[in-house]
Amino acid sequence: MDNHIALNPQNSVVVEACAGSGKTWLLVSRIVRLLLDGVKPGEILAITFTRKAAQEMQARLHEWLHLLAVQDDDDGKKILARTRPR
Repeated sequence: MDNHIALNPQNSVVVEACAGSGKTWLLVSRIVRLLLDGVKPGEILAITFTRKAAQEMQARLHEWLHLLAVQDDDDGKKILARTRPR
């Protein structure tokens, strides 16, 4: 699946892929995009198969939200413009 399709808040998506393929990055990016599009946090559901994966997603989401909250607009735009997993 093309990342741009999966990141579009207007699309519903299912993400399945092998370990290390960037699923966590994609899901966290999607959650951030949904929040920026005005979706209420209680309306977002992300399901993982393990607690470890859920904890990793939560940690990355908190990291991204913190970075966006403390950056100036230009740096925030650079963060949001990332299109590839780290």
